[in-house]
Amino acid sequence: MDYELLSLTLLLGLGAVVVVRGMWDEGRGGVRRGVAAAWTAAFTAIAWASTDYGPRVRALTPVLDQPIEVNTEGYVSSRACQACHPREYGTWHDSYHRTMTQFASPVAIAAPWDGVDVHSRGVDYKLSRVGDEFWVEMDDLEFEGEGSAPRVKRRIVQTTGSHESQFYWYASGDGRRLSALLIYYRLLDERRWGPLDGCCISPPMTGQESGSGRWNRVCNRCHATHSSPRIGDDDGDGFYDHWDTHVTELGIACEACHGPGGAHAEGQRNPFARYAAHAGGAGTDNIVNPEQLDHERSTEVCAQCHGIFMFPDDETRFEWRETGFSYRPGDNLHDSRLFSTEGDGQFWSDGMIRVSGREYNGLARTPCFIDGEMSCLSCHIMHQATDDPRPREEWADDQLRPEMRGNIACTQCHEEFEEEAFLVAHTHHGPSSTGSNCYNCHMPYTTYGLLKGIRSHEVSNPDVSVSVETGRPNACNQCHLDKTLEWTAGRLEEWYGTPRPRLSAEERELAASILWTLQGDAGQRALMAWSFGWDAARAVSGTDWIALQLAALMDDPYLAVRYIAHRSILDLPAAKGVSYDYMMERPQRQAAVAQIINQWVQRSSAKGTRYAPELLLNDAEGFDPMRMQSEMNALLLERDNSNVTLNE
Repeated sequence: MDYELLSLTLLLGLGAVVVVRGMWDEGRGGVRRGVAAAWTAAFTAIAWASTDYGPRVRALTPVLDQPIEVNTEGYVSSRACQACHPREYGTWHDSYHRTMTQFASPVAIAAPWDGVDVHSRGVDYKLSRVGDEFWVEMDDLEFEGEGSAPRVKRRIVQTTGSHESQFYWYASGDGRRLSALLIYYRLLDERRWGPLDGCCISPPMTGQESGSGRWNRVCNRCHATHSSPRIGDDDGDGFYDHWDTHVTELGIACEACHGPGGAHAEGQRNPFARYAAHAGGAGTDNIVNPEQLDHERSTEVCAQCHGIFMFPDDETRFEWRETGFSYRPGDNLHDSRLFSTEGDGQFWSDGMIRVSGREYNGLARTPCFIDGEMSCLSCHIMHQATDDPRPREEWADDQLRPEMRGNIACTQCHEEFEEEAFLVAHTHHGPSSTGSNCYNCHMPYTTYGLLKGIRSHEVSNPDVSVSVETGRPNACNQCHLDKTLEWTAGRLEEWYGTPRPRLSAEERELAASILWTLQGDAGQRALMAWSFGWDAARAVSGTDWIALQLAALMDDPYLAVRYIAHRSILDLPAAKGVSYDYMMERPQRQAAVAQIINQWVQRSSAKGTRYAPELLLNDAEGFDPMRMQSEMNALLLERDNSNVTLNE
């Protein structure tokens, strides 16, 4: 029974008695009696409801071909939080955590759908809608027979993402196992469909795997709240035989961070007990507030999703397959998971993370976390404050605390840098320069994800020797794109006493950005494609030369590199009027690239090209485009063509 609602019922009942009696005594006809009857009916309904009021535990739906939401082990979903915590619920509801995974519906699906045809990787997809259901007709990508795959229709049942891109899952027909639709919709930039392997750094391929069961085996770990995969191999043949995935809630909801809320909700139902607890200064029972945990435990609440880990043993892995994780917010996360620092192509060779969504692996290596109290909540906030003047959409972009894009993020601890003279003496840049932004030097964009560069989340110092050893761009050369590693090494030695490393002739004579663009691996090239479009870098490096480097990246073997490069070149004069699509066949791409180069040469010859041998503009007596192209081709022959996979 809900005592708070019962109390309200009694008060309404007393009021009803007074009103009804007064109306009856006055005897003013049918209108008065009608109002009295309505009041009495409302009172009766509330009284009846109060005897059995509480969070509704939804019964299992009859749907058998997709994961379902079930309340178990004390989890009751965000619906039990809304009534008592409307502001917190509202800010969460407007966040991208909530919409990370959703049931497919007209509200959830962001892409144009009904009557849309998409051709990708040799497959024709015909999208249609029937009422509130979304369907796709395509080749059966799971067909294992002889001959051509038959055409099939599959119902889209889930979505992933709602901010930058959206991905789609269809019912496979094998229990609750889902398969990935091998096209996705880009919500930013061009708003367009693309092949699934173009969203991340994936080795070039002619076809794509179906991704069958991936959501049940992998994605649900972080894209749902309290997931129980319930998958298994009944006969030990190495193949999963049953798929019965349950979750408390799709998306990252309240209990993902605060732990199971059933006991808390039940304990707070009695208003007298609740008010007594608040009056006595007692905290909320049976619930976790990450902001009240120490910096290690609070950060681990985020790390359960934002970290690369392994299961400590096979027993733990098998247990997870059936019942999900045993971790609850506030526990020591390391008791159940081993966090990686190398392997799988997701780290630079020195252990720094190079793929997005895994910020904990960077933060955990940071002195500010190891020796101080820096945590995710030092900069981020999960519920927008009432006095935050920013539009909700702006806050939701990164869920940063107010002003945390600037130096306050660092000066909240390093107060000495609040003094302008001290800051300038340290940075050797003007106070309003991007070079005096702490982030740009100590947390540069050396992580790849979401088709862009992302800050590393590991506080570090610029060091040319690290760039030479690992291939990771340093903060100085990622902003000063037109400078060599030799130039940077000289500044760092002069200003901070950083030892100069031994450099090759190319590293001394050519801009580092050109070396990473033409010789680097796919991850380096993606970061350079993004950096050439970064406003801060363009402001200090100029834009009269970068079209040539971007043109080279527009013919890259990797889809993501081509996409980013094209986005970065669109506003440059050399790309004006050029028809290009990153999905073009190679002859068409090369024709578009040649047109860009020709337009750049014509404009540069007319305006006069500056002498800059470090940028391959290397003829003091007259610009020679053929010589420049020859030198670029020579560098391309030294490219790192190893396969790189950076899955977010």
